[in-house]
Amino acid sequence: MTGKVDEIGRLLADYIDRGAVGVSLAFAMGGRSAKVVTAGVADRRDGTPVTTDRLFKIGSCTKTFVVAALVRLAEDSKIDLGAPISHWFPDLPGGEQISVRQLVNHRSGLPEFEYDIPMDPSRVWIPAELIDMAFKAGVRKAPGGPAIYNNTGYVLAGLLIEQVTGQSLGAYVRQAVLDPLGLHDTWSPSTETYPAERLVRGYYHRPQPPAGAAKDIASGGEMWRMDGVLPYSEALQDSSDTFPYSAAYGLGDMVSTPSDLVAFMRGLFAGKVISPPWFEEMSGSRMPASFPGTRMRETGAGLFQSSYDGRPFYGHQGSIPGYVCVMQHDPESGLTIAMTSNVGSGNRLSFQASGLHEVVDTVIRAIQP
Repeated sequence: MTGKVDEIGRLLADYIDRGAVGVSLAFAMGGRSAKVVTAGVADRRDGTPVTTDRLFKIGSCTKTFVVAALVRLAEDSKIDLGAPISHWFPDLPGGEQISVRQLVNHRSGLPEFEYDIPMDPSRVWIPAELIDMAFKAGVRKAPGGPAIYNNTGYVLAGLLIEQVTGQSLGAYVRQAVLDPLGLHDTWSPSTETYPAERLVRGYYHRPQPPAGAAKDIASGGEMWRMDGVLPYSEALQDSSDTFPYSAAYGLGDMVSTPSDLVAFMRGLFAGKVISPPWFEEMSGSRMPASFPGTRMRETGAGLFQSSYDGRPFYGHQGSIPGYVCVMQHDPESGLTIAMTSNVGSGNRLSFQASGLHEVVDTVIRAIQP
């Protein structure tokens, strides 16, 4: 195992040499203890190295935790996943046609807000404002159609959890998911305090787009509205605070370590959060999905089937300005792997946004040659 850890260390060092800043990676096979390997720096200002206890923003990997908490409520007979969300949101347009399940399987038809939200580090958002923005910016589609990645549904899922439990979203996720699994290095900063001094700084690549370049995301257009916040530059820029936690809420606000992410995925697949029949709500009934710059191929609820090293893994990936994250589990081999990095880009096709996928491929081959 020492030889494999050394090889993974070299692979991560190469990732840093190619333009990343810092990285932390954890993996485990079957019932064995997880191993953690780090490289690069947590803060470019003073060269502080990444250590195993440093926290990273995990972006949309948050969604898997939120869905696990939501399904736990269903298993405890507190909600019906097939019920229309109008029961909780009577004023939401079309809410009587959208099920709770569709909020989190990307088939709600709800309009999207992420690409229109202004990057204002000083603003504190409330979830209702995010919903209002979505309906002003986007177009509602019929629910139950093709899977189209949607963050608005996760804002509503978080609000639903708060309504049903009478707790903040972070408090209930902690009660239902984090504490039972002994995850002491994971927090939801939009609704609970966390040790901010342990968070690595995030760095963003925003080069000037070529004249006449396409602006759609699938062709490399920028995801987030950075004008007035970060200028165009070939140099990496500190973006740690550009996307406030309150704007990420139940769709991407969490911070964690790769060790906790590996423990979470292992516990989830082992039935330690929700029982196997209810876990089917997350992993079953998948629909084809294709998102630029990702490995996600089929979507369930909070879990995607993705392709790494030419075989299927199950989990999620996340990005938020200056951070990217992947957490994956292979039920066949028992391999669980999580990688966090503090570099990113609004261009999903760029190395800073998607280069970690090739690293995960090569690390998997190093672990299981």
